[in-house]
Amino acid sequence: GYDLGVVGGMLIAPSFQTYFHIDPNNKIQEAEINGNIVSVLQVGCLFGSLLATSTADALGRKYSIMTAAFVFTIGGIFQIIGYNLMILYLGRVISGLGVGALSMLVPIYVAEIAHQRHRGLLGGLWMFFIATGLASSYWSNYIVRILIDQHDNMLWRIPLIIQVVPSIMLLFGMAWLFETPRWLCAHNRSEEALQVLCKIRGSEDVKEEMEQIQSSLSVQAKNTSWKQVISVPHRKRLLLGISIQALQQMTGTNVINYFSPIIFKSIGLSSNEAELLATGVYGILKMIVVLIGFSSLIDRFGRRPLLIGGGVAMGMCMYAVSVCVALNPINKTPQGMDVSSISATAALVTYAVFFALSWGPCPWLYCSEIYPMSTRAKSTSLTTAVNWIFNAVIGKVSPIMLATNTIGTYIFFGSWCIAASVFCFGFLPETKVVRRSR
Repeated sequence: GYDLGVVGGMLIAPSFQTYFHIDPNNKIQEAEINGNIVSVLQVGCLFGSLLATSTADALGRKYSIMTAAFVFTIGGIFQIIGYNLMILYLGRVISGLGVGALSMLVPIYVAEIAHQRHRGLLGGLWMFFIATGLASSYWSNYIVRILIDQHDNMLWRIPLIIQVVPSIMLLFGMAWLFETPRWLCAHNRSEEALQVLCKIRGSEDVKEEMEQIQSSLSVQAKNTSWKQVISVPHRKRLLLGISIQALQQMTGTNVINYFSPIIFKSIGLSSNEAELLATGVYGILKMIVVLIGFSSLIDRFGRRPLLIGGGVAMGMCMYAVSVCVALNPINKTPQGMDVSSISATAALVTYAVFFALSWGPCPWLYCSEIYPMSTRAKSTSLTTAVNWIFNAVIGKVSPIMLATNTIGTYIFFGSWCIAASVFCFGFLPETKVVRRSR
């Protein structure tokens, strides 16, 4: 999550714009460069998520995660030392390879190493820590902005240095952890798998769990071809997964995640410090709401009602922001915040709350539940790739949209939120009562 949010503060840093010869008065040029910086990371994520499918089986979950952490670290170093835009782009692509791979590998590792009764909680914490990383990046941008002169290049380099710290910790920390029993069994290393289960389960009887692992592997081995994934019996499920992953990005959430300081400027905040502070508060609130949502609401109300209701509420919030911007347009905002600016800020915060309770976690959870075990790995890989594709497109075009038609941008994404709710109402079955092993 940190890599998603850190870019917003970096793009508005005066020293960053000077260093890379970006003219803030040339809105189209600035928007195009901003879009490139954001979208090249997502392109790397796309290919990283696809490559991870093969490396996870060949190298194992543990060493694949370590490799991905190393790749991300190398990309982070390129971003820190980058002396022109091409080097910065290269670093973003390399880091994206690591992020994309980890987005596939870590949930698999958690699902295979954790006890069955803890998998739901740990799966929810995955989304919580993404939100935590996002909030951390926002606050690092704000604190550095307060402490360092705006013309010092360390203003944007320090947040980039911070982002490689977790990847280094992951790289070395994984060396002390076990390979998953499921992967060991799949590679005819059942004795090692049994030893690992004994170590991580303690005194519990692990024979039944070993039998379940071996049974599920035999089921999965029956049908694993891509032809089977897109065959008629599975095609509807695949299209549902692809659709909700694409619609998640079309709700506009990552426009706010990537360009939140620019967003808050468009609704009336008059200084970089105020924009970054508002972004930090937004990140903290989102982190808290994600935790609340996963701990209680999703299993209580189900996926479908939250997706339908959340989409409608998010659409209304986006429409409210468009009205507020129309009443208090960018470049005409007086010093300080008036009623329309405060109202727009409240609408964006409310949008974040509803997203964190619905379209944030639910599409990922839904895609993990809708597929049978025989096609789950490949189907999930494909739907994740679709998410990254739409993520990259949104990252590229949204700054241009904001620069040329701010009001229309909010109306556009608000309409997609409503469309997402209509789609879920018409086509999406509930999976709350469906057993994961089906």
